[in-house]
Amino acid sequence: MKNILCYGDSNTWGNIAGSMNLELRLAKRYEYGVRWTSVLQQILGDKFHIIEAGLNGRTTALDEKIIARPSRNGLTMLPGIIEMHYPLDLVIFMLGTNDLKIEFNVTLEKITQNMQQLIHYVKNSHFGNNYGIPQVMLISPAPILQVDVPAFNLFYDDASINKSTQLAKHYENLAKEEHCAFLDAGLFVKIDHSDGVHIARDSHADLARAIAQVIQEIKL
Repeated sequence: MKNILCYGDSNTWGNIAGSMNLELRLAKRYEYGVRWTSVLQQILGDKFHIIEAGLNGRTTALDEKIIARPSRNGLTMLPGIIEMHYPLDLVIFMLGTNDLKIEFNVTLEKITQNMQQLIHYVKNSHFGNNYGIPQVMLISPAPILQVDVPAFNLFYDDASINKSTQLAKHYENLAKEEHCAFLDAGLFVKIDHSDGVHIARDSHADLARAIAQVIQEIKL
């Protein structure tokens, strides 16, 4: 059986757009069978084990300042999570949307450098089968959309939107440099207009099918 770790943010976790309870700081989640990770499991079948490791608000390597929730720094949390699910054949990264928030005010170059650190951690590890190195797939998240809701304007601005449209090119170049598989999610998914950030319900299946095709081209 091939073990695949899907390491991402709320769009890997399955956040339902516009469902955030601001008092509890919790969102509602699409059920198993709708989330792209679970659809991917169904497509690939029982010779693969898809491991869901998504977390709302997760960044590449940044600590939250405004809400200051623990464990949102992707680089800090990766070692424990990757060892928890060892051995792994493939690690899929889909991060970067939260890095675009106003509070961080970081460049695309910085986001890409942070993602490179995540990739390097995997490539320098021994968490594959027989102490080998897992392969890596990098997914660029779909660009965010400008929507007229208070929560959106609190976290994102015009600069965030502009950078989100350019992130795929930076990630594609990084994937080539690091010899990783690559997918631009923006080519396959629609973002829900309820909040401008989260993948629309039906698009989870579209993303899963695109990812499955790339995985089938990788020699695991």
